[in-house]
Amino acid sequence: MLAFHKGLVALVSILFIGLGIWLMLDPLAVESLYPMQLEQPMAVSEVRAVFGGLMGGIGVGVLWLIWGKGRAMDGGAVMLFVFGGLLVARIAGLVGEGMPHGPVLNETIFETVVFFLILATTFAIRNRE
Repeated sequence: MLAFHKGLVALVSILFIGLGIWLMLDPLAVESLYPMQLEQPMAVSEVRAVFGGLMGGIGVGVLWLIWGKGRAMDGGAVMLFVFGGLLVARIAGLVGEGMPHGPVLNETIFETVVFFLILATTFAIRNRE
C-alpha cells in the first residue's frame, strides 16, 4: 500500500510540475482551456505565478519530500491539504456559480478522486503501523 501511495503522490506531483512549467511559459494557454480572457498584463502575471509557479513549486516540494527525504507520508499530507483546499474552493464555486461543466467539471472529478485515494491510502498505511 505504501508503494501505491508513494507512486500516486509522485505522479500527481509530476503532473503539477508539468502543468506549472507549461502555464509559467505559456500563461495564455489558459484562455483555450477555460472561458476567460487575459486582457491585462497583471492577469497574465497572476496565471503565470499561481497556476505556474505555485503548482510547480508544490510539485517539486512534494517530490523532494518523497525522493529526497524518503518521507512519502509527509508528501502525501501536503497533497491532502492542497487537494482539500481545492475541494473547499470547488464547493464554494458550487454555491456561488453553480454546477461546473466542461474542463472544470473534469478537474473537480479528478481532484475529488485524488483526494480520496490519498486519504484512503494514508489511513490504510497508518492502520498497519
